[in-house]
Amino acid sequence: MPIERINGFDMYYEIAGQGIPLLFVHGGLGGGRGSALFRQFHMAALAQHVHVMAFDRRATGLSETPATEYSFARFVADIVALLDHLGHERAVLMGTSAGGPQALQCALSYPERVMALVLGSTATQTVNVPPALASLITFLGTEGLTHLQTMLTHDNAAPSVPPAEPLSPLEPFAGILQTYLAYHLHGNAVAARLGEITAPTLILHGTADEEVPFVEAERLYAGLSAACVRQHAPCVRQHAPVLIPFIGGGHGIMVTHAEPYRQAMIDFLGSLGSCAARGGV
Repeated sequence: MPIERINGFDMYYEIAGQGIPLLFVHGGLGGGRGSALFRQFHMAALAQHVHVMAFDRRATGLSETPATEYSFARFVADIVALLDHLGHERAVLMGTSAGGPQALQCALSYPERVMALVLGSTATQTVNVPPALASLITFLGTEGLTHLQTMLTHDNAAPSVPPAEPLSPLEPFAGILQTYLAYHLHGNAVAARLGEITAPTLILHGTADEEVPFVEAERLYAGLSAACVRQHAPCVRQHAPVLIPFIGGGHGIMVTHAEPYRQAMIDFLGSLGSCAARGGV
Protein backbone atom coordinates (compact mmCIF):
# COMPACT_ATOMS: atom_id res chain seq x y z
CA MET A 1 0.00 0.00 0.00
CA PRO A 2 1.20 3.52 -0.66
CA ILE A 3 3.24 6.07 1.17
CA GLU A 4 2.05 9.47 -0.04
CA ARG A 5 3.03 13.04 0.76
CA ILE A 6 -0.06 14.22 2.64
CA ASN A 7 -0.29 17.40 4.68
CA GLY A 8 3.46 17.87 4.76
CA PHE A 9 4.78 14.40 5.63
CA ASP A 10 5.11 10.95 4.09
CA MET A 11 2.05 9.10 5.34
CA TYR A 12 1.59 5.33 5.13
CA TYR A 13 -1.99 4.14 4.69
CA GLU A 14 -3.98 1.13 3.54
CA ILE A 15 -7.51 0.87 2.13
CA ALA A 16 -9.84 -2.07 1.54
CA GLY A 17 -13.48 -2.83 0.84
CA GLN A 18 -16.43 -0.82 -0.40
CA GLY A 19 -19.36 0.96 1.20
CA ILE A 20 -19.55 3.46 4.05
CA PRO A 21 -16.04 4.93 4.55
CA LEU A 22 -14.46 4.13 7.93
CA LEU A 23 -11.16 5.79 8.88
CA PHE A 24 -9.20 4.27 11.77
CA VAL A 25 -7.13 6.62 13.97
CA HIS A 26 -4.80 4.53 16.11
CA GLY A 27 -3.53 5.20 19.61
CA GLY A 28 -0.05 5.66 20.96
CA LEU A 29 2.09 8.78 20.92
CA GLY A 30 4.75 7.84 18.41
CA GLY A 31 7.06 4.96 17.62
CA GLY A 32 5.47 1.54 17.74
CA ARG A 33 3.54 -0.15 14.95
CA GLY A 34 0.91 2.49 14.26
CA SER A 35 -2.25 0.97 12.80
CA ALA A 36 -0.73 -2.50 12.37
CA LEU A 37 -2.82 -4.29 15.03
CA PHE A 38 -6.05 -2.92 13.61
CA ARG A 39 -5.01 -3.99 10.13
CA GLN A 40 -4.04 -7.43 11.39
CA PHE A 41 -7.13 -8.18 13.47
CA HIS A 42 -9.95 -6.24 11.82
CA MET A 43 -9.28 -4.71 8.44
CA ALA A 44 -9.99 -7.68 6.18
CA ALA A 45 -13.15 -8.67 8.07
CA LEU A 46 -14.53 -5.13 8.20
CA ALA A 47 -13.75 -4.66 4.50
CA GLN A 48 -16.51 -7.18 3.77
CA HIS A 49 -18.99 -4.61 5.08
CA VAL A 50 -17.51 -1.11 4.64
CA HIS A 51 -14.68 0.81 2.96
CA VAL A 52 -11.86 0.72 5.52
CA MET A 53 -8.96 3.17 5.70
CA ALA A 54 -6.09 2.96 8.18
CA PHE A 55 -3.02 5.17 8.39
CA ASP A 56 0.07 5.56 10.55
CA ARG A 57 0.17 8.93 12.27
CA ARG A 58 3.19 11.20 12.37
CA ALA A 59 6.26 9.53 13.90
CA THR A 60 4.55 6.12 14.06
CA GLY A 61 4.67 2.86 12.17
CA LEU A 62 5.72 3.22 8.55
CA SER A 63 5.03 6.95 8.32
CA GLU A 64 7.69 9.64 8.39
CA THR A 65 8.90 11.38 11.53
CA PRO A 66 8.89 15.00 10.36
CA ALA A 67 11.10 17.46 12.24
CA THR A 68 8.30 19.96 12.91
CA GLU A 69 4.53 20.54 12.73
CA TYR A 70 3.38 18.65 15.81
CA SER A 71 0.22 20.29 17.09
CA PHE A 72 -3.22 18.93 17.82
CA ALA A 73 -4.73 21.04 15.07
CA ARG A 74 -2.18 19.57 12.69
CA PHE A 75 -3.04 16.02 13.76
CA VAL A 76 -6.71 16.66 13.04
CA ALA A 77 -5.79 18.29 9.73
CA ASP A 78 -3.91 15.09 8.82
CA ILE A 79 -7.18 13.16 9.14
CA VAL A 80 -9.06 15.60 6.92
CA ALA A 81 -6.21 15.73 4.40
CA LEU A 82 -6.28 11.94 4.04
CA LEU A 83 -10.04 12.02 3.47
CA ASP A 84 -9.49 14.69 0.81
CA HIS A 85 -6.72 12.64 -0.78
CA LEU A 86 -8.98 9.60 -1.00
CA GLY A 87 -11.96 11.60 -2.23
CA HIS A 88 -14.29 11.22 0.77
CA GLU A 89 -16.42 14.15 1.86
CA ARG A 90 -17.56 12.30 4.99
CA ALA A 91 -16.50 9.24 6.92
CA VAL A 92 -17.00 7.33 10.13
CA LEU A 93 -14.02 8.03 12.39
CA MET A 94 -12.82 5.28 14.67
CA GLY A 95 -10.39 6.45 17.35
CA THR A 96 -8.81 4.16 19.92
CA SER A 97 -6.84 5.19 23.00
CA ALA A 98 -4.85 8.34 22.12
CA GLY A 99 -6.55 8.39 18.72
CA GLY A 100 -9.91 9.07 20.38
CA PRO A 101 -9.25 12.72 21.29
CA GLN A 102 -8.24 13.37 17.68
CA ALA A 103 -11.46 11.83 16.36
CA LEU A 104 -13.52 13.84 18.87
CA GLN A 105 -11.74 17.08 17.99
CA CYS A 106 -12.27 16.38 14.30
CA ALA A 107 -16.00 16.00 14.96
CA LEU A 108 -15.94 19.43 16.64
CA SER A 109 -13.71 21.22 14.13
CA TYR A 110 -15.08 19.57 10.98
CA PRO A 111 -18.57 18.27 11.85
CA GLU A 112 -19.53 18.18 8.17
CA ARG A 113 -16.79 15.58 7.56
CA VAL A 114 -17.76 13.16 10.35
CA MET A 115 -20.64 10.77 9.67
CA ALA A 116 -20.30 8.93 12.98
CA LEU A 117 -17.79 8.03 15.67
CA VAL A 118 -16.49 4.75 17.07
CA LEU A 119 -14.53 5.35 20.28
CA GLY A 120 -12.54 2.47 21.72
CA SER A 121 -10.76 2.50 25.10
CA THR A 122 -10.44 6.27 25.03
CA ALA A 123 -11.37 9.53 26.69
CA THR A 124 -11.51 13.25 25.94
CA GLN A 125 -7.85 13.43 26.99
CA THR A 126 -5.60 10.40 27.35
CA VAL A 127 -2.25 12.08 28.07
CA ASN A 128 -1.15 13.71 31.29
CA VAL A 129 2.38 14.99 30.75
CA PRO A 130 4.32 15.58 33.99
CA PRO A 131 5.11 19.30 34.31
CA ALA A 132 8.86 18.62 34.39
CA LEU A 133 8.71 16.76 31.07
CA ALA A 134 6.57 19.48 29.49
CA SER A 135 9.08 22.10 30.62
CA LEU A 136 11.99 20.08 29.20
CA ILE A 137 10.31 19.66 25.80
CA THR A 138 9.45 23.35 25.66
CA PHE A 139 13.00 24.32 26.62
CA LEU A 140 14.62 22.09 24.01
CA GLY A 141 12.35 23.19 21.19
CA THR A 142 12.18 21.52 17.78
CA GLU A 143 15.88 21.96 16.98
CA GLY A 144 17.01 20.70 20.38
CA LEU A 145 14.72 17.67 20.17
CA THR A 146 16.09 16.83 16.72
CA HIS A 147 19.67 17.01 18.00
CA LEU A 148 18.74 14.84 20.99
CA GLN A 149 17.15 12.29 18.67
CA THR A 150 20.35 12.18 16.57
CA MET A 151 22.49 11.65 19.65
CA LEU A 152 20.31 8.86 21.01
CA THR A 153 20.02 6.97 17.73
CA HIS A 154 23.62 7.40 16.50
CA ASP A 155 25.07 4.11 15.27
CA ASN A 156 28.83 3.72 15.68
CA ALA A 157 28.96 0.58 13.57
CA ALA A 158 30.61 0.70 10.15
CA PRO A 159 28.13 1.68 7.41
CA SER A 160 28.79 -1.58 5.58
CA VAL A 161 27.61 -3.67 8.54
CA PRO A 162 23.85 -4.32 8.33
CA PRO A 163 21.94 -3.75 11.57
CA ALA A 164 21.27 -6.92 13.54
CA GLU A 165 17.96 -5.60 14.84
CA PRO A 166 15.17 -3.43 13.41
CA LEU A 167 15.42 0.32 13.88
CA SER A 168 15.57 1.41 17.51
CA PRO A 169 12.28 2.51 19.07
CA LEU A 170 14.14 5.78 19.80
CA GLU A 171 14.37 6.51 16.08
CA PRO A 172 11.28 8.81 16.14
CA PHE A 173 12.19 10.14 19.60
CA ALA A 174 11.88 13.85 18.78
CA GLY A 175 8.48 13.24 17.18
CA ILE A 176 7.28 11.33 20.24
CA LEU A 177 8.25 14.13 22.61
CA GLN A 178 6.64 16.75 20.39
CA THR A 179 3.47 14.64 20.20
CA TYR A 180 3.38 14.47 24.00
CA LEU A 181 3.72 18.24 24.14
CA ALA A 182 0.95 18.73 21.55
CA TYR A 183 -1.47 16.66 23.67
CA HIS A 184 -0.38 18.52 26.80
CA LEU A 185 -0.95 21.93 25.23
CA HIS A 186 -4.31 20.86 23.79
CA GLY A 187 -5.52 20.04 27.28
CA ASN A 188 -9.01 18.72 27.88
CA ALA A 189 -11.20 21.38 26.29
CA VAL A 190 -13.12 18.67 24.42
CA ALA A 191 -14.75 17.50 27.66
CA ALA A 192 -16.81 20.66 27.98
CA ARG A 193 -17.89 20.52 24.34
CA LEU A 194 -19.11 16.93 24.05
CA GLY A 195 -22.69 18.18 23.92
CA GLU A 196 -21.90 19.91 20.62
CA ILE A 197 -21.15 16.61 18.88
CA THR A 198 -24.24 15.29 17.12
CA ALA A 199 -22.64 12.41 15.19
CA PRO A 200 -23.96 8.96 16.17
CA THR A 201 -21.39 7.35 18.45
CA LEU A 202 -20.45 3.85 19.54
CA ILE A 203 -18.29 3.55 22.66
CA LEU A 204 -16.40 0.31 23.32
CA HIS A 205 -14.53 0.01 26.62
CA GLY A 206 -13.19 -2.64 28.97
CA THR A 207 -14.42 -2.46 32.56
CA ALA A 208 -10.95 -3.42 33.84
CA ASP A 209 -9.01 -0.93 31.70
CA GLU A 210 -6.19 0.41 33.90
CA GLU A 211 -4.77 2.86 31.33
CA VAL A 212 -8.05 4.63 30.56
CA PRO A 213 -10.47 3.69 33.36
CA PHE A 214 -14.03 2.71 32.50
CA VAL A 215 -15.35 5.85 34.18
CA GLU A 216 -14.00 7.78 31.18
CA ALA A 217 -16.32 5.82 28.90
CA GLU A 218 -19.22 6.71 31.18
CA ARG A 219 -18.23 10.38 30.98
CA LEU A 220 -18.12 10.18 27.19
CA TYR A 221 -21.56 8.60 27.14
CA ALA A 222 -23.06 11.21 29.47
CA GLY A 223 -21.51 14.14 27.61
CA LEU A 224 -22.48 12.91 24.16
CA SER A 225 -26.00 12.07 25.31
CA ALA A 226 -26.60 15.75 26.01
CA ALA A 227 -26.62 16.47 22.28
CA CYS A 228 -29.34 13.89 21.64
CA VAL A 229 -31.72 15.58 24.04
CA ARG A 230 -31.70 18.63 21.75
CA GLN A 231 -32.19 16.72 18.50
CA HIS A 232 -35.54 16.03 16.83
CA ALA A 233 -34.79 13.98 13.72
CA PRO A 234 -35.94 10.37 14.19
CA CYS A 235 -32.66 8.88 13.06
CA VAL A 236 -30.65 11.09 15.40
CA ARG A 237 -32.75 9.91 18.31
CA GLN A 238 -32.34 6.36 17.08
CA HIS A 239 -28.57 6.82 17.05
CA ALA A 240 -28.13 8.10 20.58
CA PRO A 241 -24.68 7.18 21.93
CA VAL A 242 -24.24 3.48 22.55
CA LEU A 243 -21.89 2.28 25.30
CA ILE A 244 -20.87 -1.38 25.22
CA PRO A 245 -18.85 -2.52 28.25
CA PHE A 246 -16.51 -5.47 27.89
CA ILE A 247 -16.70 -7.07 31.31
CA GLY A 248 -13.23 -7.74 32.70
CA GLY A 249 -11.59 -6.42 29.56
CA GLY A 250 -8.45 -4.32 29.75
CA HIS A 251 -7.04 -1.62 27.51
CA GLY A 252 -6.41 -4.01 24.62
CA ILE A 253 -9.97 -5.26 24.00
CA MET A 254 -9.60 -4.51 20.28
CA VAL A 255 -7.28 -7.55 20.23
CA THR A 256 -8.26 -9.63 23.27
CA HIS A 257 -11.98 -9.43 22.47
CA ALA A 258 -11.58 -9.06 18.72
CA GLU A 259 -14.69 -10.94 17.53
CA PRO A 260 -17.36 -9.34 19.77
CA TYR A 261 -15.61 -5.97 19.38
CA ARG A 262 -15.79 -6.21 15.60
CA GLN A 263 -19.35 -7.50 15.61
CA ALA A 264 -20.45 -4.50 17.68
CA MET A 265 -18.88 -2.27 15.04
CA ILE A 266 -20.52 -4.13 12.17
CA ASP A 267 -23.94 -3.86 13.81
CA PHE A 268 -23.44 -0.15 14.44
CA LEU A 269 -22.20 0.54 10.92
CA GLY A 270 -25.09 -1.46 9.49
CA SER A 271 -27.56 0.69 11.40
CA LEU A 272 -25.94 3.80 9.92
CA GLY A 273 -26.47 2.41 6.44
CA SER A 274 -30.16 1.80 7.16
CA CYS A 275 -30.61 5.30 8.50
CA ALA A 276 -28.73 6.85 5.55
CA ALA A 277 -31.11 5.08 3.18
CA ARG A 278 -33.93 6.98 4.89
CA GLY A 279 -32.00 10.25 4.64
CA GLY A 280 -31.25 10.61 8.33
CA VAL A 281 -27.45 10.40 8.61
